[in-house]
Amino acid sequence: MKWNVETLPQDIRYGWRMLVRNPGFAAIAVLTLAIGIGASTAVFSVVDTVLLRPLPYQQPGRLVVVTESLPGMSTDEIGVSAAEYQDYRDRNRSFSQVAAYESAGFNLTGVGQPLRVNAAALSASAFPLLGVSPVLGRGFTEQEDRYGSSNVVVLSHALWEHQYSGDPNILGKTVKLDEKPFTVIGVMPASFRFPFDGAPLSEMADLWVPIAFEPDRLSPENRTREFGVGLIGRLKPGVSKQQAQKDVESIATGFMQQYGYSGTARVVPRAYAFAGRTVEKARPLVILLTLAVVCVLVISCANVANLLLARASHRSPEMAIRSAIGANPARIVRQCLVESVLLSICGAGAGIIVAAGSVAGLRRFGPTDVPRLHDVMLHPIVLLFALVLSVVTAILFGFVPAWRLAHVAPQSFLKESTQAGPARGTQRLQNSVATIEIAAALVLLIAGGLLLRSFVRLLDSPFGFNPKGVFVVRTLFDRARYPDPVKRQAAQRELLDRLSRLPGVTSVAAASHLPLSDTRQIGFRLEHAAADDYHWAENSLVSPGYFRSMGISLIEGRDFTEQDRPDSPSVAIISEKMARQYFPGRSPVGQRFQWGDRAFFTIAGVAADVHISTLDADPPPMIYTSMFQVESGASGRNAFVLRSNGEEQGLFQEVQQQVWSVDKDLPIYNTTTLEKLVSESLAQRRFTVLLLGSFAVIAVLLAAIGLFGVISYLVAERTREFGVRMALGADRGSIYWQILKRAAELAVGGCGIGLLLSLFASRVLQASLYQVSRFDWPTLVLLPLFLLSIVLFAAYWPARRATRVDPMVALRYE
Repeated sequence: MKWNVETLPQDIRYGWRMLVRNPGFAAIAVLTLAIGIGASTAVFSVVDTVLLRPLPYQQPGRLVVVTESLPGMSTDEIGVSAAEYQDYRDRNRSFSQVAAYESAGFNLTGVGQPLRVNAAALSASAFPLLGVSPVLGRGFTEQEDRYGSSNVVVLSHALWEHQYSGDPNILGKTVKLDEKPFTVIGVMPASFRFPFDGAPLSEMADLWVPIAFEPDRLSPENRTREFGVGLIGRLKPGVSKQQAQKDVESIATGFMQQYGYSGTARVVPRAYAFAGRTVEKARPLVILLTLAVVCVLVISCANVANLLLARASHRSPEMAIRSAIGANPARIVRQCLVESVLLSICGAGAGIIVAAGSVAGLRRFGPTDVPRLHDVMLHPIVLLFALVLSVVTAILFGFVPAWRLAHVAPQSFLKESTQAGPARGTQRLQNSVATIEIAAALVLLIAGGLLLRSFVRLLDSPFGFNPKGVFVVRTLFDRARYPDPVKRQAAQRELLDRLSRLPGVTSVAAASHLPLSDTRQIGFRLEHAAADDYHWAENSLVSPGYFRSMGISLIEGRDFTEQDRPDSPSVAIISEKMARQYFPGRSPVGQRFQWGDRAFFTIAGVAADVHISTLDADPPPMIYTSMFQVESGASGRNAFVLRSNGEEQGLFQEVQQQVWSVDKDLPIYNTTTLEKLVSESLAQRRFTVLLLGSFAVIAVLLAAIGLFGVISYLVAERTREFGVRMALGADRGSIYWQILKRAAELAVGGCGIGLLLSLFASRVLQASLYQVSRFDWPTLVLLPLFLLSIVLFAAYWPARRATRVDPMVALRYE
């Protein structure tokens, strides 16, 4: 059997005419394929951008991050200390280049309104290591990366364009950062986002400065007091990540022995791929969406296959005639596959439109913490994927009907009469396809149900604070502008007083760090513990009245007062978690601990636990200290918390006026509400639930339509049989229940298979569930019953039509 290419145009024209002659069939098939191909193409765009596309650096697969953990303090990902960075840099045998980086921030003044800008401090080796050069100017020199050298800065492409209007003569000009002049020496490409690759756009670096470690940070005494330095290295040719891991472990063992690390201060280094770090949090979501869209695509193909099988039964006489007059099976298979490909190409065209809308929706409404989601677009690779997918789906749903039509026995259809009822083989195949659709739909339905139950549990869990009616306005008193703590505290007190007198404001407080927004950890040692027995706890510097403004309950002891001054005994308030963990069975009030090398703090109170990083993470131990008593690196950070019954926009404008009336160069940034912070912390979970729920709804609808088609085909093929039975006295009710019974058998079989598959598929969800088991019985019982009811409802209308058959008309039916 040869496939004659010369007749292919004829097959295409004939196939197109057949589709035009059956517009209803063609429209349903194209729409079904558009949903499957469109959703698949959109999700492939996300997978390609987030997981597959390499970072814009030279050989990004050779880049490795080195960080440390403190197992004795149950703390992960703390970076390294400045002195440890130098040890890793000088002693390693695995890296050809090593660089250091830290996150930073500055008040940018002197150009329009004062701004708070995100920044990163980099060692001079960072730009060469990454293989990226500025589009204007140059990077840092080794001399500029030394403490006390001249202040230089490299701008991001976005800041250069938005703040300086893309000035081509920006090089050599001076910008004011924290009251200090910095000379602009370069502008980076728009794609350069190091070290915040994968972070939301709002957290990207606006500029870069040399890291230039202060001599004090490099002293042996500070090796275990201040971590947070990032370390990235480029592997030497032939060196694996496993070899690099052993190398850094050996280096860490050496400097811990040399400098006498002991107790909880002993570190454990870890080396891992930089590219993996940027997508680590988003990977489960992307994999989940990929599996979901595969289910939708399978259901779409199964639906079209069922449509083609039903259509094939009506075209059997046509194909029998073609076979009788000499058409070979290969020609018939090709003709049918050509029609399937035409359908699929039309579906792909419509699917690209669906994908474009979906991608636009993902970019606009998707969670900001999915890395590079804002870069997702339909580029040529994605369009090629859609084309290939259309051909693959055409073969998937078109081959079996084509094969059956190519092997029709001419004599069986050239007789004058046929048997009453459908062909058993065709009916069995359609039933199998419908069962697969129901099973796939149930898998998605259960996955969506588990995530929804988890999301509801999360919303019902106590936050530890009351977010309703609380507004947040941030500013920063930089040390260069406020070198005197007394002067800074006077300005902070004045602002608190002014804000408390605003209309509608019932309470005001300030804090250096807020829940679900930013975090800060400090090391502490209990009073009677060993000298090297340090632990970590979250920390925030707060003003008196903070707990009332935030709606955090004080369980025991007292709040901070104006009497808690630098010259009075140092006091702190701890969380319930810290009280339970370190003072079990006794009151912590009156107990003491040491923060770093400071004087001892006396615990004055215990506050309710608060979720700090995310709502689905257990509240950590927390230490609150008074911002007017303790001086630290975070003392200049101020988030003003206002509990008010006023309007958001009007209140923010009044706060802005009050802040600038105290100091016109104080930046105001990240204005928001606590309710928005809560909402943003739930964004990825909410997005996952909505998207997976949408896929589940689509899958259920497609499965119901598929079963409707199967039952309708059954009724159409057995019309004569039903007429004969009713003519012989059969009750219409028995016909009705026989059809519903058949639908129920398909539904029960599909639900059974779907339940088994969902038990395996739910393993993917395990990390995304909150206080809900993947074997949650209400979900595993109620959702199959729900799907069963949908399927029976879809079968009701064909069954109802069958009972209204006129026996005399049916007996004349051919």
